[in-house]
Amino acid sequence: MSSSGSPPDTGGSAVETELNRDIGIVGAIAIGVGTMIAAGIFVLSGLAVNNVGAAAIVAFLAAAIVASFTAFAYAEFASIYPESGGGYMYVANVFDTDLTYIVGWSMILGYPASAAFYVASFADWFHRFIYPLFDIPSALPFWISGVVVLGLLVAVNLKGTEETGMFQIAVTALKIALIVLFLYGGLQAFRADVVLDSLAQNTQGFADLRNIGLTSALVFITFFGFEAIATNAEEIKSPGETVPKAIFISMGLVTVIYTLVVLVIVLAVHDEQFLQLLVQQTDVTTLDGAREFIATNGEVAMGYAAQYYLGDIGFYVIIAGALLSMVSAANATILAGSRVKLAMARRDHLPRQFNDLHDRFNTPYKSVLLTGGFILLYIMAFTVLLGGHAPSLFGVEFHFGIESLTHFADFMLLFGLVVVNLAIIRSRRKNPDIDRGFEVPFVPWVPIIAVLANLVLLVNVELSSFLLGVAAEIVGVAFYVLVLSGKSDERVEEETPTVIADREPSERDYRVLVSIANPENVEQLMRTAIDIAQDRNGEVLVMSAVKLPAQTPLSKGRQYADAQKETIDQAMEFAADEDVPVSGTVRIGHDVSEAILNTVEQYECDAALLGWSNTSRRRDIVLGSNVDVVAREAKCDVYVEKTGEEREDIETILLPTAGGPHAELAAETAEAIAHSEDADVRLVTVVSPDASDQEVTDAEHLLAETAESFFDFPVEQEVLEGDDVADTLVEEANDHDLTLIGTTREGLLQELVFGAIPEEVGRRAETTVIMTKKNLGITSRIQELFRRE
Repeated sequence: MSSSGSPPDTGGSAVETELNRDIGIVGAIAIGVGTMIAAGIFVLSGLAVNNVGAAAIVAFLAAAIVASFTAFAYAEFASIYPESGGGYMYVANVFDTDLTYIVGWSMILGYPASAAFYVASFADWFHRFIYPLFDIPSALPFWISGVVVLGLLVAVNLKGTEETGMFQIAVTALKIALIVLFLYGGLQAFRADVVLDSLAQNTQGFADLRNIGLTSALVFITFFGFEAIATNAEEIKSPGETVPKAIFISMGLVTVIYTLVVLVIVLAVHDEQFLQLLVQQTDVTTLDGAREFIATNGEVAMGYAAQYYLGDIGFYVIIAGALLSMVSAANATILAGSRVKLAMARRDHLPRQFNDLHDRFNTPYKSVLLTGGFILLYIMAFTVLLGGHAPSLFGVEFHFGIESLTHFADFMLLFGLVVVNLAIIRSRRKNPDIDRGFEVPFVPWVPIIAVLANLVLLVNVELSSFLLGVAAEIVGVAFYVLVLSGKSDERVEEETPTVIADREPSERDYRVLVSIANPENVEQLMRTAIDIAQDRNGEVLVMSAVKLPAQTPLSKGRQYADAQKETIDQAMEFAADEDVPVSGTVRIGHDVSEAILNTVEQYECDAALLGWSNTSRRRDIVLGSNVDVVAREAKCDVYVEKTGEEREDIETILLPTAGGPHAELAAETAEAIAHSEDADVRLVTVVSPDASDQEVTDAEHLLAETAESFFDFPVEQEVLEGDDVADTLVEEANDHDLTLIGTTREGLLQELVFGAIPEEVGRRAETTVIMTKKNLGITSRIQELFRRE
């Protein structure tokens, strides 16, 4: 085994607390694409075409280029500071001043504004397209569905979810499939002359260029998904390498998709048959009225275009996908916004209580509620109370509605991004020798270009939204001066490893990982692990996992690690007098099975020992979900031991066999334990009472061949007769102290991991049972690619 997988070593005698980085490149790309393909593509594409026609392509490309320059900065910072909190944390780690508070303030207002845009867009589309489908009374306010969805999302984030990387990948793949379906229908009607004419009509002078700049500022929010990738850096494997790749791959893919979508919408709005459809589907009665309808309702243009190109069935498939995308993006934004508030509270840039986690759910409930409150405020202010109105103040008309809400969100976010780019320049001067997994090229010129580009977009934000943004910043400064000033101590939590043993990790050729969740099972599992390791001149790595909901940053899990450290302390004390090196680690993650799998991979473990408590009442479910996943996917030998049984000295071991590599592993383990415990081994196989003489002879030969593997070790052999193999083995198991049995079937999609007979024996036997599964080195490459690594 390679030494690169050495167990955690914090300087001698400490248990290391590790964050479980379990998102691979595909999962990271899915985060970015999933965030960027949302209300932006379904709503802003139509608004952009309405504003500048085919020049919307230029607007989207300009926004993508500006976002790419800033994405360089996020990629570098994510490789240096892979922690939650996004741009705020990057700036706070570089600038030693409380002025970084204003960046955090911009983001805790900008994130909810983005989420409000998604939710408001959901409500608009739901009202336009779903109300008529189900004959929902038009008297019911359009915003009701949005408020209901917001309430559900806040509740989900308060309780905590177990959304997996595979789920994120699946949802993103569904979104892309729906967009491809839309493009398939629309691009069949492609006419280059229509696109070129529209482009020429909207690029004739300074006013048109100003409109393109305004539209670029409007659609910038669609590319802010790169920040979502960086925000999850503490959960992404090899962030210095993975984050930059994921950012630029996702941005490139989304830019292509947006360009094609804009083309299809341009083709539609210049098609008289499409305008006729609007006459039929809306309250307008003439083609001119249809053109006016699109001019004032660009946010739903893509929906009607889908109906035109795909018919009613395709139309409602697109609508359903759009609504799902909006909800998914809103949920991701709520999560990201809550994490920024957590980071600010840790540094006293928000009241300290926003750093609290819920006693039961371990979620940042106060930060979630504050985020939800901001979102509700934006929805009510921009789309309900003032939507469609343009009150004047000091000679300026303040426009409200979805488009103005988007401009406001862009203002708040762009302001923060300007400072993030400046922080890259400062970081290079302040910490020139720090290890950077990724470096922005040509510093300071690339960050300077990024600052200037962001400022260009910032000044192109709609005037009323710009002024509202400035007012919001002033309110933030006043809040800091009046409420927070003088209370900040720039406190950053640091984890001090707990010294629990005097044994240093070693470098041996064989390593057994033992995962312990229940302190009551320490002695039982450690005895087995030590017996296996001693036989192979190996070592033992003990791990325990802290599981957090997806809403809670992994770094917050350190405060819950003490109980797990005590368990590992107990395990290492048990092994203190054994000639087996033992080290320990606490893994903090959102999924226990992924934490175990990542530990196996990181430390190149040869075997994993898991405990299983037989608490299931269903006959068809034996193992727990975490054990199932690890047993299927671990690239090492797997042992699952039934725990909770009284296990004294082992005097007799039952070894059933039917041949095969898994049974061979069981035999090797039985010999190791028998040597250590000075126990007798009884080797058996089962045949039917009606078995032929040849079948009995074959069974005897199998036993003899297996017994030969026990070097100079006497083994009792017997062919048992029984109508039911499981019943026979359970009866025999109850007469022995320990039963070792190998899995009996293969396959990724099998219903039972170890097979019906071993799991039945494990479930029903009254004594200790260990099931074994040998690593055959045939894990599916596709499974490995899409699993959250």
